[in-house]
Amino acid sequence: MEAKGADLTKTVDSLRITFPLKPDTNPDAIQEAGNNLGFTVRLEVSNGSCALTLPPFEWRHLPKLASVHQMVEECAARPLRSESWEVEVRKFIDQEFSVNRLIELMHEKNASDLHLRAGSPPYIRIDNDLQTIDMPAVTAADVEELALQLGSQTQLDRLAAERETSWQFHLAGVGYLRVSAYYKSGAIAVAVRLIAEEPVPFEQLNIPMVVRDIADSPRGLFLVAGITGSGKTTTLASMIEYINTTRCTHIITIEDPVEYVYRDKKSIVSQRQVGRDTYSYANALRGALREDPDVILVGEMRDMETIRAAVSAAETGHLVFSTLHTMTAVDTVNRVISYFPQTERDLIRQELAYSLRGVVCQRLLRRKGGGRIPCVEILLGGKPIVRDAIIEAELDKLYGIIEIDSEMKSFDQHAVELYRAGLITKQEAVSACTNEEAFERVISGISSSESRKILT
Repeated sequence: MEAKGADLTKTVDSLRITFPLKPDTNPDAIQEAGNNLGFTVRLEVSNGSCALTLPPFEWRHLPKLASVHQMVEECAARPLRSESWEVEVRKFIDQEFSVNRLIELMHEKNASDLHLRAGSPPYIRIDNDLQTIDMPAVTAADVEELALQLGSQTQLDRLAAERETSWQFHLAGVGYLRVSAYYKSGAIAVAVRLIAEEPVPFEQLNIPMVVRDIADSPRGLFLVAGITGSGKTTTLASMIEYINTTRCTHIITIEDPVEYVYRDKKSIVSQRQVGRDTYSYANALRGALREDPDVILVGEMRDMETIRAAVSAAETGHLVFSTLHTMTAVDTVNRVISYFPQTERDLIRQELAYSLRGVVCQRLLRRKGGGRIPCVEILLGGKPIVRDAIIEAELDKLYGIIEIDSEMKSFDQHAVELYRAGLITKQEAVSACTNEEAFERVISGISSSESRKILT
């Protein structure tokens, strides 16, 4: 293949493909196939080979060239895709604005997110703070070009139709990118989240091991909660990878979009993307029950139907993982119940009480010396005292239960542990607590009045 163009990042002025023909191929049949492609090409057939020259095209038109690919596959003596290719670049343009350069910079600075908006320089998020990159302001055309580099015309068409969309992009050797594109003031803006190629081993997360032990459960519902960017996906990915390496199971993930990509180890992992492989979370969950799963990961519980299907899957003998955007573990239980109409809440409380394996709510704090560390609140299900509080709609009791149980933790308790271990400053510890008085109370070893009431 020989491609020529003044700027190959946008337009190919000429593309010539030369390939050996199958024996006894009729040259007239080749010409007829070329005439049926739907656009004009130049064909030269001689000495058992064919040279096909395409007219100029832009990269966004590439899907329209599928008929050329099919013709070459049908007429070539051997599949060209199996060959090793040698690329000779005779001349190139050094572009300051390059997606690869920006992502490499993110990787180098351990940044989690990249923001591109017309009229502003690029921003990256490091340890939860946004910082500008020392670059000129990007234009609307720059942002659209980057979106096309990371996606395809299909994603841009979906963006134009829906005004916001997300997809995944793999930068080999660096990581996976979750690209979220949207419109701002009539121009495309892009937010990019950098995700490691391999899930972080659970032992490196600095989360109590009682959380990982939930992954050894044969069935039940486990929820990871927290605000956006609190590490929910990272925690769930570590638990799924732990199951993948230790148990012989079928794991089905339902995501929008797929973020971490798993390789089959002891388990087999079937990853499904909403919009590409299934119509919705609820549809995929209902279908999953007929697909012989042992473990199901639901990217997010967004509506009543998804929650109902997830609880039903947990009740019928599957281990179900999912996330919610809530501030505390108790809020998470309350949020699940509140999705249902008043007439159904007694039933969902009972179903949830018996199926819930645990809730972990996360907040990321600044670690001394750089980086971030999770501070968590842990509520474990399966205990009669927890089950009774949920069934009897006495959710306020759960705060005290968390404080007095040796395996559970409140944010206040875990923040104090991190502070005493020298991992965070006092200011960071206080920011994770209910208030400064709560921090001082836990430091002094005093339990809350609710805890004392439960103990008596």
